[in-house]
Amino acid sequence: MSRKSCKIVLITSCKGGVGKSTVTANLALALAKRGKRVLAVDCDFSNRTLDLLFGCEDTVLYDLFDVIEERVSLGEALLRDTRADELQLLPAPFLHGEIPNGNFSDRFSAVLDEAQDLFDIILIDTPGSADALLALAASFADMALIVTGHHPAAVRGAEKTGLLLDSRGVPSQYLVVNRFDSEAVLDGRRPGINSIIDMTHTPILGVIPDDRALELGQESGKLYTESAARNTACAFGNLAARVIGEHIPLFAGFRRLRRRRLVER
Repeated sequence: MSRKSCKIVLITSCKGGVGKSTVTANLALALAKRGKRVLAVDCDFSNRTLDLLFGCEDTVLYDLFDVIEERVSLGEALLRDTRADELQLLPAPFLHGEIPNGNFSDRFSAVLDEAQDLFDIILIDTPGSADALLALAASFADMALIVTGHHPAAVRGAEKTGLLLDSRGVPSQYLVVNRFDSEAVLDGRRPGINSIIDMTHTPILGVIPDDRALELGQESGKLYTESAARNTACAFGNLAARVIGEHIPLFAGFRRLRRRRLVER
């Protein structure tokens, strides 16, 4: 656990393309809307994305490497989101996939330690691979959200990710099913909630519906409050509530949904 009251949450998967950054950005906003001071840290050094999703790519001056190498202070590198005063972003480096030489682990730890004095929750968005950076980030996590898509390869990747996090001693691991296709569950083309739990051996903390509006909106820096359908907005609000310890039914607030059939299949 963190030494301070701030909670560090890893958003991860060994499988690329499942929507880790989408979940990170929208969950960060949902937590900030609930009054939490939130920092989103982009640790995908080979393909930074969070600045695009937050719509602030043109305002990035400094990044995580600048802070680690002490070229600027942490405060100088942070970007504040215009939709929520309590939400800030620490971007990943641009076109720089290599970890800097020297004692990177200790310096990264020092940045997180400083950030814990400023924020209630830190979300770390990781690369879509089982590399050394994921293992390093896992060593600081109080909780991990394993993001999976709603197809066999993604679910298998979620199971693999859970085994890696087990080896790193991450204490709390939960699944977030992204792009959940309820119609495909009902007609037998995709597994339901219980089947996904059985396949991954991981409890589910959130289900994000397949939402074309959210996908299109994020191309222009719009998050769920500006572009998503009602059920998607409920999903991120529910997920944020569960991350901070509230007990809310999985599909609470969703409309026109056959909840029991989606769970039991």
